[in-house]
Amino acid sequence: MNIETRTIEFAGLETRDETDGHYLTGLVAPIHGQYDNTNYIETFTSNTFDKSIKERGNNIPLLEQHDTTAFPIGMSVRWEKSSEGLIGEFKLASTPRGEEARTLAADGMVTGLSVGFIPVRNKTTTVNGRQNIQRLEAKLDHVGLITTGRQAYSDAKVLAVRAYDPDDEEIVPRLAHWRHLLVKP
Repeated sequence: MNIETRTIEFAGLETRDETDGHYLTGLVAPIHGQYDNTNYIETFTSNTFDKSIKERGNNIPLLEQHDTTAFPIGMSVRWEKSSEGLIGEFKLASTPRGEEARTLAADGMVTGLSVGFIPVRNKTTTVNGRQNIQRLEAKLDHVGLITTGRQAYSDAKVLAVRAYDPDDEEIVPRLAHWRHLLVKP
């Protein structure tokens, strides 16, 4: 069973530092993009990874450069479908590698996300003499945070690397407003 990978570059970037760690959010599988590997053209549907997410949504690792031999740099904590595609949120590891990944993403130096998957069910057609593969179902093995320029899908991107400050009135206005009541004199 071979794991296939598809990568997309992000245009926006968001990381988030919360009291329980750092988070990275990004578009991991665009539903309107196409991957042309010269042998065929591939697309994902909006439901391609639904079964994987239902079965193990909070146990899908974020890997550095698809390196399946190393420990993950993060783990999925939330998934959301948007009109663009599948968005994943990952808690980054509290390790030097996790911190390095956060810094590189926040600084815009590492700009790609890539899905590592095992095809389960496809719909294959021929259009203008070219084979078109629509991935109807695939097992989502991992997501890779990768170097710019290696992405199959140019729309896959980190959307967020944010700082979280419980005293920031814009981010958490009610908490900041009432925080003074929690402070003991």
